[in-house]
Amino acid sequence: MKKFNLIDDLGFVTTGVEEYQGEKNYYSTGSIKEFVNNAEGKFSYKNRPSRANRCVQEGDVLQARMQNTQKAILIDDNYSGSLFSTGFFQLRPPRNLVDSKYIYYCLQTKWFQNLKDSLCSGATQKSINDKKLKEINFFLPPLPEQKRIVAKLDKAFAEIGSADLTLRNNVKNANAIFEKKIEEYFVDNIFNAEVYPLSKFSTYFNGLTYSPKDVADSGVIVLRSSNIQNGEMHYADIKRVKKNIKEKLFVKEDDILLCSRNGSKRLIGKSSLIGKIKEPMTFGTFMMIVRSDCNHYLQWFFKSKLFKKQISQGEDNMINQITRYMLDDVSLPLPSEDLQKKVNENLKDLDYLSRKLIKIYSSKMANFEKLKQAILKQELKSEAV
Repeated sequence: MKKFNLIDDLGFVTTGVEEYQGEKNYYSTGSIKEFVNNAEGKFSYKNRPSRANRCVQEGDVLQARMQNTQKAILIDDNYSGSLFSTGFFQLRPPRNLVDSKYIYYCLQTKWFQNLKDSLCSGATQKSINDKKLKEINFFLPPLPEQKRIVAKLDKAFAEIGSADLTLRNNVKNANAIFEKKIEEYFVDNIFNAEVYPLSKFSTYFNGLTYSPKDVADSGVIVLRSSNIQNGEMHYADIKRVKKNIKEKLFVKEDDILLCSRNGSKRLIGKSSLIGKIKEPMTFGTFMMIVRSDCNHYLQWFFKSKLFKKQISQGEDNMINQITRYMLDDVSLPLPSEDLQKKVNENLKDLDYLSRKLIKIYSSKMANFEKLKQAILKQELKSEAV
């Protein structure tokens, strides 16, 4: 085994992009998903985002710097020449000594992720800086042995990946069935209900503006996007403020909480019906409340693709924010109260069954991940120190 320092010996690439012609795809940390990576967009050298300050080559290995974020990516021909965020650190391993895919697998191990997380710092979003990365060393076998281990891991993970993909397709199918049922009511309008503008029967408004000095251990709970998880309200992560709050900005039972702005575009539009309220709560300025007498029916519309399609004017790209003027342009079928109740009961039952199935599938997928980690631990003897 030979010692390799992450900064000094593994081809650490500093930030900076040489001027280029035309446009390049840009990938933020949020762009990188487990199976699908979607570029934030194409940008010229002059109009690229400030964080788009890495350019990658085939064989480079990247890892997100943020704490509790396992996003390692091996650059292949599809991504070569693209821009990546400075939210990643970037390695270009010397090919005569190190197999890039071996390092890629090392970065996915629990021991590396735990070490990286322990070295992260920061007041809000903790991440690992270059100084701390220099404290990480790997002990790697000779190159031929690295290649042998990579071939063995590739074969094992291909088999696991095939079974895992089947489960993920089952999850997609469950979601598709649920979405299709929503479409029957809101797109196909199977009850031939009259279509009304959203503004005709509801009100909506943004939340409380506050500063860090308003945050306190005791005070009024401020609901944020993190309080919406998988379409339901969760209160494990709460923030409280002490300041004067207008009566209008206190949430009520059966309000719909909607994320209207967020640094991550994929979170914009997520929503949940607020249930029983145990204590006074308000909501942040990046959120909206939708208030009406038919929110048990309306909640399903906000979970549908139809809603996002209307506010994005039919385009598939992600939107930057949701404004009340955008909601003014939204319209949907509004059947009788009895039919609204029927729709809610039907979708509530189907939602319960879908969640139950997805929970079963997710548990099995988690077991696949445990199996992968066990294989990585067995095959990779190059623990970081």
